[in-house]
Amino acid sequence: MKTRSLSIPASLVWIALLLSYNCAAQAQGYSVSRALAYQNAKDWQGLINYATAWAKAEPNSIEAWGFVGNAYVFGLNQPDKAIAPLRRCVAIQPNSAPAWHALGVAYTMNKQYGEAVDAIKRAIEINPNQPTYYNNLAAAYSGGNAVKSAITALDQEKVLAEKLNTANVWYTLGNGYAKLTDLNNSIAAYRRLLELKPNFAQGWTNLGVVLEYNGDIAGARTAFQKGKQLGDPLAGQDWAQMEADLRAQAQQAAQMQDNIARGQRAAHMLYFMHMSN
Repeated sequence: MKTRSLSIPASLVWIALLLSYNCAAQAQGYSVSRALAYQNAKDWQGLINYATAWAKAEPNSIEAWGFVGNAYVFGLNQPDKAIAPLRRCVAIQPNSAPAWHALGVAYTMNKQYGEAVDAIKRAIEINPNQPTYYNNLAAAYSGGNAVKSAITALDQEKVLAEKLNTANVWYTLGNGYAKLTDLNNSIAAYRRLLELKPNFAQGWTNLGVVLEYNGDIAGARTAFQKGKQLGDPLAGQDWAQMEADLRAQAQQAAQMQDNIARGQRAAHMLYFMHMSN
């Protein structure tokens, strides 16, 4: 499968990494609202300092430990340091599906795929009706090269997508299938997305990518054009790259035909010279 960019924002790939915070939570002057202020300002070190102090003051606060983990995962891209605080979350609330899911995502990002699968499967046992869990379970399986299991997880997510029928669910599912090069299911998911949200530029861009990979060049052109018209710069880039690749392929094919023709003429001349002698 050739390299082409999909439009996949991290916020959609890792939906629901944030725990289900109780905005009324407060301990010794610490609060979710103040922690969110650090997070919204992208002051990640400030958030770690604040949440760590909060966790020290209130060791059984899942909110405090969750913010520490989120800062390391989202802000500092240090998933190895997120694992310990997120493990504290599941120890505090062992029946919290969001906590197990967040832990699983951190494991995946840290390339600990076996642990990621176990954690996310635990989240699904607690709440089997969250499609994002299946998507990230597929990512964990895929990271460990268990492609068939990854596809099975997405197929389970597809059942929920049919029930929920929301644009975000179909978009995330399409991205999951695309990453596993399950082109037909990816195309179908993106089409369902665009039925619900026809002006979603990134959806058209991604549809164009998978249509191109699937050999539907005319469909890819139409999708890239639509994505570009709706304002996704990646659509124009992917479209231009596809056309450049097609021109290069045509030139290569023409050169090969020319080489074959030259070879045939040379062989004919050698044969003629041999017969003359």
